[in-house]
Amino acid sequence: MHRPWPHHSGKPPKKSISFLLDQFSSLDIRRWIAIRDAYLKFHWDYYSSLVYQRSRIADELKKALLEASQKSYRFSKWQRVVKFKHSLEPLSVKGSLIDPGGRFNIGEIDPSQFLPFPSLYVAANRNTALQELLSQNITSGKENEALSFALANPTSITSVSLSGQLDSIINLKEQGNLQSFVDLLKDFSVPEHLKKTSKLMRLPEPDLIKTVPKLLDALLIPNWREWPMQFDVPVASQIFAQIAVDAGIEGILYPSKFLGGGDCLAIFPQNFDETNSSFVQLDDPAPSGTKILKWDFNSWQEFQIKV
Repeated sequence: MHRPWPHHSGKPPKKSISFLLDQFSSLDIRRWIAIRDAYLKFHWDYYSSLVYQRSRIADELKKALLEASQKSYRFSKWQRVVKFKHSLEPLSVKGSLIDPGGRFNIGEIDPSQFLPFPSLYVAANRNTALQELLSQNITSGKENEALSFALANPTSITSVSLSGQLDSIINLKEQGNLQSFVDLLKDFSVPEHLKKTSKLMRLPEPDLIKTVPKLLDALLIPNWREWPMQFDVPVASQIFAQIAVDAGIEGILYPSKFLGGGDCLAIFPQNFDETNSSFVQLDDPAPSGTKILKWDFNSWQEFQIKV
């Protein structure tokens, strides 16, 4: 038997429905914190062991990249895409310093441990520049959907054309040039205690770069943000860029990893020298409030003084 529904409504009464999404104890929280700290320590120890090994051959690494660099690289009518609120600063590098930085520059991960340095990112065409900005594949005709997914207004994106000349770049598409750099890494090793720790934590055994293809895989890994965001240490591509910047190289040319992507260029205007003619400039007239129209040695020095 059951009680009939009241005749005046003709509908069953509304019931309060709740779902238990999760439950945990204070002990669980302490365990999670311990696991988190163990993961962070493991990755920090792994990073630190390689820092020491690189420091022993720092000059050789920089020399190898200088010898591998391509001289006098020119580009014309490339694209840079920025959100509308930054329309008056299309050549600004300030955004690249925000944690965690960019693929080829270190942002404010932890300034006390890792010195941040900027980069200006440009692409050979608008679609590639947009994909790099949003960090997602964009099929032709689906640009507005991609922008909406990224919570960006499709009508509030600014694309600018720019051209320039760099005195020296590392071209990651020329794999053979990087062999001497990789050869310097062949004697690196992973401490035994890290190997044991990785097994206890059920992590893959720490790997080392021994070949050029492995180097490129590490530099162009799609999810490069994982290490700086989760473990608070720079990723391989950021470390590689740091060595290139210390060597005085002005840019890194690399292929986009997104669907149908073209070439991308990470530019380091802080390395522009008064003895060369390196520059990056907007191709078209800019709004009257635009602060930076061109990067060269003189404009970069003025920017540094103001900062």
